[in-house]
Amino acid sequence: MRHSSTRLTPTQQTAFEQIEQAVTTDEPFTHDTAIDWISAGDVEHSEAEALLEQLLLKGYLYETGTGLRITK
Repeated sequence: MRHSSTRLTPTQQTAFEQIEQAVTTDEPFTHDTAIDWISAGDVEHSEAEALLEQLLLKGYLYETGTGLRITK
């Protein structure tokens, strides 16, 4: 479950929206795929990695044994 008290910065929100738009199935996705989706928004690779980490830490994404998923 998302941490409702943990707000995203505008940049983090944009990154999360890019991931949400790119996910078309309920299948998990890889870290690299998520970074590619975030990087498509004119974000450098290193910044995309940091944004992904924040989305995980804040509970907007979670890791499974097979990849990442969006927290519903």
